[in-house]
Amino acid sequence: MAARILLVDDDRLLREVVGEYLTGHDFEVDLAESGEDALSMFEPGKYKLALLDLVMPGINGLELMSELLKGDPKMYCVIMTGYPTIDSAYKAMVDGVSDYIIKPFQLSELLETVQKYT
Repeated sequence: MAARILLVDDDRLLREVVGEYLTGHDFEVDLAESGEDALSMFEPGKYKLALLDLVMPGINGLELMSELLKGDPKMYCVIMTGYPTIDSAYKAMVDGVSDYIIKPFQLSELLETVQKYT
């Protein structure tokens, strides 16, 4: 059975391209355009991995990760960001992120990261 991934990013094109790519590599991918949408889709145990954009309107990636991990502490979370700073990387790691990937990234690089946690 394929691992199920929750992909949350406010960039529609990135969401669709990454979603199609991962689906083509035998993952089940649910797409959400905001933290609020992601929370409405979330059920404990439903997802093995969440790919979360760091900077989004409303609930940001770290806030969303915190909520998801409260509901399912065994789920892996990978933060994706186009705004990397040492502070955000450190805070993400302290808060429980499994990995951190910087945009723009190669799809093959993302796939390697995803495969580590699924």
